[in-house]
Amino acid sequence: MNIGPVKQALILLLALLPQPSMAADLHQLQLELIRQGFRLVYRHPPGTKAYGRFSAASKTLMISPLVKDLGIARPVFLHEAVHAAQSCPSGRLTLLGIQRNLDPVVESRINFILRNHYSQANAALEREAFLIQALPDAEEVIISALRNRCQPPGG
Repeated sequence: MNIGPVKQALILLLALLPQPSMAADLHQLQLELIRQGFRLVYRHPPGTKAYGRFSAASKTLMISPLVKDLGIARPVFLHEAVHAAQSCPSGRLTLLGIQRNLDPVVESRINFILRNHYSQANAALEREAFLIQALPDAEEVIISALRNRCQPPGG
């Protein structure tokens, strides 16, 4: 797959630069998101109490730097990356179709969060994002979804 010399140089440069320590263990996922044309912005999403936000219109994942201090960097980043994968191929979020059994305690917590903090209109998308972020192989699942559903710029 030809991604163009400018994009290839950018990916190489980003691979050589020190990565934000908040998501250092998600390096391959970060690179895949960039390869697929997504932007990663590390600042607090304006006008919200959320620690992360995904914008399909601008293909931007915005992650608050506070997540590192709170010890929730990995799940927040994974959650927003799921939404990025859900946005492919049309720019409109659709389910990936990932289904796995979770520990009943985790499932109960997801249900509580969905009932109390999300609109029912987005519940299925959010449920899937919470489910995937809780998987031990979440990074691989998301990378696979990105590669299968998304079209890199110029590709």
